Amino acid sequence: MEAPDGPLLIFAGAGSGKTRVLTHRIAYVIAARGVRPDEVCAVTFTNKAAREMRHRVEQLIGDSIKGMWLGTFHALGARMLRRDGDAVGIPRDYTIYDEADRLVAMRNALRAEGIDEKRYTPSRVATAVSMAKNELIDARVYQASAHSDFEQAVARAYWSYEQELDAASALDFDDLLLRAVVLLRESDGVREHYQTRFRHLFVDEYQDTNHAQYELVKLLAAQHGNVTVVGDDDQSVYAFRGADVRNILAFERDYPNTRTVTLEQNYRSTQPILDVAHAVILRNEDRAEKQLWTELRGGEPVRLISVYDEREEALAVCAEIERLIGREGLSLSECAVLYRTNAQSRAFEEVFLRRGIPYRLVGGIRFYDRREVKDVLAYLRLCANTRDAVSFGRVVNVPRRKIGDRTVAELEKLARRKQLSPLEAAGRLEDTDGLGPGALSALTGFVELMDRLHTQAQSVPLPVLMEHILIDTGYRDMLQDGTSEGAERWSNVMELIGLAAEYADVPPPDGLLQFLENVALVSDVDSLDDTAVGVTLITLHQVKGLEFSAVFIAGMEEGLLPHTRSMEDGDAGIAEERRLTYVGVTRARRHLYLLHAFRRHLYGTPQLAEASRFLQEIPKELIEVPMRPGGPLVANIRASGAVRGAVHAHAVRANPVTLAPQRYREGMRIRHDGYGDGTVLKSTMTRGGEELVIKFDDHGVKIFSVGDATLWPVQG
Repeated sequence: MEAPDGPLLIFAGAGSGKTRVLTHRIAYVIAARGVRPDEVCAVTFTNKAAREMRHRVEQLIGDSIKGMWLGTFHALGARMLRRDGDAVGIPRDYTIYDEADRLVAMRNALRAEGIDEKRYTPSRVATAVSMAKNELIDARVYQASAHSDFEQAVARAYWSYEQELDAASALDFDDLLLRAVVLLRESDGVREHYQTRFRHLFVDEYQDTNHAQYELVKLLAAQHGNVTVVGDDDQSVYAFRGADVRNILAFERDYPNTRTVTLEQNYRSTQPILDVAHAVILRNEDRAEKQLWTELRGGEPVRLISVYDEREEALAVCAEIERLIGREGLSLSECAVLYRTNAQSRAFEEVFLRRGIPYRLVGGIRFYDRREVKDVLAYLRLCANTRDAVSFGRVVNVPRRKIGDRTVAELEKLARRKQLSPLEAAGRLEDTDGLGPGALSALTGFVELMDRLHTQAQSVPLPVLMEHILIDTGYRDMLQDGTSEGAERWSNVMELIGLAAEYADVPPPDGLLQFLENVALVSDVDSLDDTAVGVTLITLHQVKGLEFSAVFIAGMEEGLLPHTRSMEDGDAGIAEERRLTYVGVTRARRHLYLLHAFRRHLYGTPQLAEASRFLQEIPKELIEVPMRPGGPLVANIRASGAVRGAVHAHAVRANPVTLAPQRYREGMRIRHDGYGDGTVLKSTMTRGGEELVIKFDDHGVKIFSVGDATLWPVQG
């Protein structure tokens, strides 16, 4: 079917080939309708999806897509603001604050307003401000409508927080959308430019749009009305960050001449998996009617596994993965464990390490969140934007320059009094008597250093600038201290240098600005290494857009799935949790396992667990319950030696780095060459190896990494 110009709504069920449909539609309007690539704007929600979309369009029409705007909503907003933000007072060199930076700025705002941080935590207030921005509610409007004590506290903090950002020439993630909408609303010239330029607008995952994204689409599409949106209301799972499923359900009302297409054939999963998915989502009201079907008839039944606790849950998953690899030829990377909360990964990590099964944890410490990486990025951001207060605070005493917390606090007071940035205030210290001569000298030296680096940022390529930063600041010498930790941290910095090398040919300072912008827009899923080998551990929220041959959905219990917080939101909350379960189920291609425990540690204490209501909604004939003597459970938690051998061989072939075996157990007597004899209190397998807690007879309790200590067993 070749749909004409005008609004087009595509309801694309899970695994129905929505990316293929969207990319073919883009290629069609360019090749058949005479639309230039630079007249097309396509937006989605992850860089990973944007890269895949770009690659597929290039395959269809060749390299002639130069000029097309294709990226995430936030990347679109950042690009518009970088280019035209001065029309609403946003400087071109603005900084994008990540989550950690946002919390620092919010903490400063709370202190400036004298708000009790224990009663109103920075994270709670920041979340309220974020939700307001997603609804396009600025500080002034929020203040006018605040009623409760909490809302009034948020209103004061919101106002002060915005002042913090403005003084630093910084935007947070939500501002990239809010300010882009403000730009289009308030600048007639800018709005007309983009409405004229973008003759065709394409939006992926439209069911996940919040109010700010919804308004951005409407503003851009207002002139031509050529807007194609693809989505599935059954996969709307981001209400916690402002997504409104009503946006896709009301599309035909917003665009009266809409042509609607529904894609129900699934090319990913077997029919038993799709039947379970339909049984789960069928209970939701106010959804577009559709039922996925496939030509992949037959297939393995969906299995329900009941376990005693989270450790037995992890053991059961390991045993089944070993069976799938050893007897059915699946690879480790074809298997995934999905769960509702990040805390659930702990038991799986521990058991996987003990059994020598490599894994990939999504949502752990990201590369860009590592201390040394954030330090170098803070230096780069301060070079690009000398008003960035958060970056200044991070690196002013890294490496140590004898600039302590008291000195920084005095400097911040001076900066507020003079309405300057901290770096500017550090260059005007003649009016303060609260600092000693040592601190004054150190601050003066830091200002001179940053002045030189800022000047270099305007004239030298990004990799050269990074080299100057690492050498001139002393950061390289600080890391290269001869320790294994220093070497590991330096290797992360080297990886960052390698990423920056891609911008070597971009003229300064544009290379620096583009690099910092792209780094700020990277998400956890974007950084998932598709070439890495291992079982994927990932939350249900993060797994959208991915698929695996074998999927294990863990923790299907009341309070976890559906989650307690969602249950407090009534029917709407339960409906979203049901959609989240549907997303998890439809990630599976061939094998699907649903797990629940009778007992689970939640919030630090063991609690009895009740099977999820979603399990009870699935007809019994659609699921299989493996049996063992004594009750339902996975057939055999202890895999055979042959199967374990096949798993080990596969892991070694795929990943030559082998995991060290666990050598010590609780109660074992050991000897250390420095502390003498002691008793092992605890042994834990971590990604770095075996870690011991030892109580020495004469030196108390110590913690050791086995690889870093000289230990040997003794009789005793």
